[in-house]
Amino acid sequence: MAEISGVPTADIDNVDGFYTTQGGSGTATTTPTLSVATTTLGGATVTVSNAGSLGNANYTCQVDIGGTTVVANTAVTKSTSSGTYTGVMTFSEASSLTGTRTIRVKAQTFGDFIQSAEATSTYEKGTIQSRYLRIRGVTSTGADTSSRLGIRNIRFYTAASQSGTSYPTTNLTSNTSETGIVISAGHTYSSTYAPWKACDSPSNNTFYWALGASAANNWWQLQFTTPTYNTIPIIKSIVYTTSNQEANYIKITGSDTGAFAGEETDYGVYYVPSASATYNLG
Repeated sequence: MAEISGVPTADIDNVDGFYTTQGGSGTATTTPTLSVATTTLGGATVTVSNAGSLGNANYTCQVDIGGTTVVANTAVTKSTSSGTYTGVMTFSEASSLTGTRTIRVKAQTFGDFIQSAEATSTYEKGTIQSRYLRIRGVTSTGADTSSRLGIRNIRFYTAASQSGTSYPTTNLTSNTSETGIVISAGHTYSSTYAPWKACDSPSNNTFYWALGASAANNWWQLQFTTPTYNTIPIIKSIVYTTSNQEANYIKITGSDTGAFAGEETDYGVYYVPSASATYNLG
């Protein structure tokens, strides 16, 4: 298809997965300007900072390592407002491939004949290693929120794509039922929603629920204790299953002292918008 109603379809390849480049000419959409906030385990929030000047643009976004696509355009969540794309896109990336990741974004504004030039940004996928691992309910900017956590299952893995050894290594029956692991939370509503129930069994319907939590105490935590873990495990991926969760974002931080008083490591903000769903991070 070289044209529609006399309009050339050149350079609008793959917008909505429909067109293929056939040659031609016309006005090109302005190249998007990217602002990218990445997470340690490979997710990102991509914001087109000049989206306001692009009008009702459609976007394609994918992530490549060399010539291999590890996040397809169809796997990217694109925010909308009143039926218009806002230019905010989020994704989680679970590839075990090593190397620099390249985010590739193009825009196509309605009425322009040609898709924009490609805008790119790069990032490196990291790992998590802290004695205390804390999950907080936060806003998109990482600010604390009282929108409560609801965790049906969480496991930390030593390899990418939810493989290798998982921690806890057993299905817990209390906050301290596994040697070397201590589970806690900033707020516990009742024993029905105790912190350890986030790790009792993936098949159970039980869960940790931060009912009544404030912005300050809306967190859940796993601690690796000594001497069992004199060497702290290196975490490369996480599975996180929500249940009745209100917070659309979680923040992962780590501390070797447990103080969380400015000495902690920030491992990123992750998008988990559904109240009941499973998210594979890393």
